[in-house]
Amino acid sequence: MQRLAAALNVDRKALNYYVKDRQALLTILAHKAFADQFSPDAVRAAEDWRAASRIYARRFVESALSLGTLSEHLWFEEPLTTWSLEASESLFARFFEAGFADEAAVRLVTMLSTLCLGHARDVMQAEGADERPRPRALREALERLDASKFANLVRILNHGYDTYGDEQIAFSIDVFITGAQAVLDARPA
Repeated sequence: MQRLAAALNVDRKALNYYVKDRQALLTILAHKAFADQFSPDAVRAAEDWRAASRIYARRFVESALSLGTLSEHLWFEEPLTTWSLEASESLFARFFEAGFADEAAVRLVTMLSTLCLGHARDVMQAEGADERPRPRALREALERLDASKFANLVRILNHGYDTYGDEQIAFSIDVFITGAQAVLDARPA
């Protein structure tokens, strides 16, 4: 913090007033870098809420991944954080135009953002590893236990599905859209 204060040519006490510690500084940097990458333009131009949701999700994941290890400092500190306000506003507009109730829209945007941040963190965790973390952990657990009691988990593990790649996020977005459509269809007339 002292070096940063010196580089900014400000008093350290003044800096500490706004930035309490290293963790807070990294969080600010992560949010700023994310906001700089997460452009709302494509979400705004989408033809409908489904396309807007897909674009929002893809851009969210791409933006989080572009941060590298700094993405560990992206957190939802409030319901709609300032680091994605314009993209969120554009997505909410599409939900409103489609007829979603405000509460449903809030829950859907929260769900989609959480899904995307979780996927981006999974990808970052797996990056550079010799073996993907979930399959490795499952394999190690099954080696310590009687694997014959876990036939389904052994079968799944042997399939080797990649839950860290583009197919996983595409699947997740498809399920999200299917669920959101069910919410829309179930709204009172």
